Order: sequence, then C-alpha cells, then structure tokens
Amino acid sequence: MGIAYAGLGLKEDAVREGKLGVELFPVKKDAYIGPAKVEDLVLVYIMVGEYDAALDQTRVSAIHSVLGLGLLLRLDPRYDPLRSHPRFQKLLEQSDKVF
Repeated sequence: MGIAYAGLGLKEDAVREGKLGVELFPVKKDAYIGPAKVEDLVLVYIMVGEYDAALDQTRVSAIHSVLGLGLLLRLDPRYDPLRSHPRFQKLLEQSDKVF
C-alpha cells in the first residue's frame, strides 16, 4: 500500500504504510519477507523525495539481493533519484570495500 500511496502523491499515508510493513515483518523475526518490506519502505521514501530516510534503510534492504549491495545500488534503476546524493556516493564507496 505504501508504494501505491506514494505513486498517488499521498506522502504521509505512503510512509505510514511502508513503516507498518516493516513493523509487521521485522527482519529479526522474518529473514525472508522482512528485507523485502524494508526495500518497499526505501522505495516509498525515494518516491516521496525523502532521500536521507531512504539511505538510512538501504543496507538492510540489500540483504536479500543476490547482486549484493554494490551491484544493487549501481544497477537498480529504482535508486536513480539517489545517484547524485553525497551519502549515496559514500555508500557505493563503502560497498566496494566490503564486497
């Protein structure tokens, strides 16, 4: 629902629903669905222009990616709005060192 609300321009509803998904499926209790819900929240934040909030969640959202954090951030077009953000660039540099 969060992504749908974000697409409709309903920022507060989008963020609320995105956070609810993360609360209902915490990564510590659900290693399969939990990271996907965090990724949904990241996408909601990107769609509503809350880039710092999106970047706060990015590492957790990349846990379930078969590409790993670095490739996910470089190749996934959904992260395009973050590409010029300084924190995003730093995250890419850090992922090069880790992976």
